[in-house]
Amino acid sequence: MNRHPHQQHLEEELKTATGKRLNLLFMLIFVALAVLVFRLSFLQLSQGDFYLKEAETNRFIQQTVPAPRGLIYDRDRNLLVNNKPSFTITYTILDQEEKQSRQIADRLAPVMKRTPEEVLAAMDLSGQRYMLSMARKLMTGANEEQIAYIREHQEELPGVNVIVEPIRDYLYGPFASHILGYLNNIPQEYWQAHKDEYQQTDRIGMAGVEKSYEAQLRGRPGKVQVEVNIYNQPLQDQRVEDPIKGHDLILTLDRNLQTVTERVLADRVRALSRRVRTVKHAAAVAMNPKTGEIYAMASYPQYDPNLWIRGLSEKEYLEQFQPAEMNRAIQQVYQPGSTIKMATVLAGLKEGTITPHTVMNDPGKVQVGYIVKGVPNYIKSWKPMGNINTYRALAESSNVYMIKTFLKMAGYYEGMSTPQVNHFLADTLPKTMTKILNYHKELGLGEVTTGIDLPYEAEGQVTQEGLVSDLAFAAIGQTEKYTLLQLAQYVSTIANDGKRIQPHVVKALIDPITKAEQPIEPVTQGQVSFPMEHLRAVQQGMYDVTNKPYGTFYSVFGGYPVKVAGKTGTAETGRGTENSVFVGYAPYNDPEIAIAVIVPDNEKQSHSNEALGPIAKAMIDAYFAHRITP
Repeated sequence: MNRHPHQQHLEEELKTATGKRLNLLFMLIFVALAVLVFRLSFLQLSQGDFYLKEAETNRFIQQTVPAPRGLIYDRDRNLLVNNKPSFTITYTILDQEEKQSRQIADRLAPVMKRTPEEVLAAMDLSGQRYMLSMARKLMTGANEEQIAYIREHQEELPGVNVIVEPIRDYLYGPFASHILGYLNNIPQEYWQAHKDEYQQTDRIGMAGVEKSYEAQLRGRPGKVQVEVNIYNQPLQDQRVEDPIKGHDLILTLDRNLQTVTERVLADRVRALSRRVRTVKHAAAVAMNPKTGEIYAMASYPQYDPNLWIRGLSEKEYLEQFQPAEMNRAIQQVYQPGSTIKMATVLAGLKEGTITPHTVMNDPGKVQVGYIVKGVPNYIKSWKPMGNINTYRALAESSNVYMIKTFLKMAGYYEGMSTPQVNHFLADTLPKTMTKILNYHKELGLGEVTTGIDLPYEAEGQVTQEGLVSDLAFAAIGQTEKYTLLQLAQYVSTIANDGKRIQPHVVKALIDPITKAEQPIEPVTQGQVSFPMEHLRAVQQGMYDVTNKPYGTFYSVFGGYPVKVAGKTGTAETGRGTENSVFVGYAPYNDPEIAIAVIVPDNEKQSHSNEALGPIAKAMIDAYFAHRITP
């Protein structure tokens, strides 16, 4: 059928237009594809590394590799604290549904020998302690049976892993626990302030040198890329950065002396407590008076730092750790009693109130003001001593001699008029007390610390009531409260001819890379203002305490092969008990060791030679054992 020419023309125009549109469409598609290919090529060539890393992140997770903590040795390089490998069970929250975590806790509880609630608490599902994406440590020190169960049931325990990490091993349990300290989980507030240095699951030093030398001991952690499966369980890993071990510490401790001191403290407390129910604690310190090195520092009772590594129950915390936590050598302050009398004599000599040969009468008591109007206030010596000089006053421990010295120094006497007494209390008394306490500070006493390289050291305390009795009590060690370490530094300063050295428990650090030793040098904190002849007089009085038949510690060290100087003390606590105290040093003519010992809350009217004699003698025996022939 022939078409009309006009119709044929229209059809040809339509085909031409359609062809042009298709060509345009094809052109647009081609351009789009070209742009896409170009973009892909650009990404492949110029940003391929970036997207490759992104893809690897999907298959790998980066984990921190803990650095082994530095080891700890005694002064003779005997190892005290080591690291050992431990299997730790961890849990990472993969499913935000609490139901899955509860199911896992129910499965793990009997395996870990815990309740489901205890496992859930360790999981920290609410993120109170850890970020939700962080692996939580459920158990440290997992055994073979526990490890095998987890590996056999991986698909049923998504997010549960077993990792190997170094943990602390305190080789001798409670030995030197108050010096060594312990590790525990990092406190949240501490982590917030040190996010760049620590993981939320890290353990840090909480006491002892573990705390005070945390920065040196902890080392630098490494990094590892770990390939994980859909259950967040590791398939293989690749080390990215090796960890660097922390510095080793060499302590000043003499292991034998420390062992003997701990044992004799425990034995003495147990023996005394059978008849004196208030006796529950004791402490002792031994140090080198010339270098400040602590040879022994014991506080009874002790705790085992390993408890914190394996995890302790509430019962263990209350029964084994809490009663023993305090280091009573540096954290508790005590009335020093008559051990303060060397300071009293030095102050009296310096002020010209007495000379070493000044004789005073001790009839057994001395009046110090009045209790109430018209009723005299008497303070007693432990016995009447008659006419005595400074040396004998120290040897026999005369309260009357010491109190008279301070009353005379202040210009106080009975029978002063009321205006005179008022002026004395308002002006002379505070000035005299300030002078006395300044002398105490020269000797390492007062409201100060020794600066030892251990945490939580308490400051000394001084109580003043603005009464004449302040002078009397300051003279015999009832106004002040000092730590046992302050008393050890005080007697060391006297032994060292007035040079006060800072105590320390770390002898050297060992660099983890070069293995070079970095010694801790002695630090001189001051030289007393007392002339040498005054120090010699006090030293002689201390010699008489232990070497003259009338000395209060003659029964312990009289005739001893090494000449010991010392001073005993008893101090009323206000609780119906007395602190028994002893300080001393040896040898007398060239001191190598100074000691301070205390048994708090002993019975009233007790004698320090009976309570402390076995402790002091055992310590001196242990130190000089190689020089004493049986």
